[in-house]
Amino acid sequence: MSDRLTLTRALEGSGMESAAAERIATEIYDAIHDNVATKTDLRDLEQRLKIWLGSVIIAAVTVLFAALHYWPPK
Repeated sequence: MSDRLTLTRALEGSGMESAAAERIATEIYDAIHDNVATKTDLRDLEQRLKIWLGSVIIAAVTVLFAALHYWPPK
């Protein structure tokens, strides 16, 4: 809320009418708020990437172990 208020005050300080400044600040805030990742979003993504990368590493090690175990053919 303080970000919207700060933006409103800055627009008013530039000579804009209070109602117009508030409307523009609200629209900008809403547009940014809906399209920006939060810290929680980034933490969740990091956790999912760690799990995915761990799975890929386990699969690669398994394939490598199997290839080394069965190669060369006997």
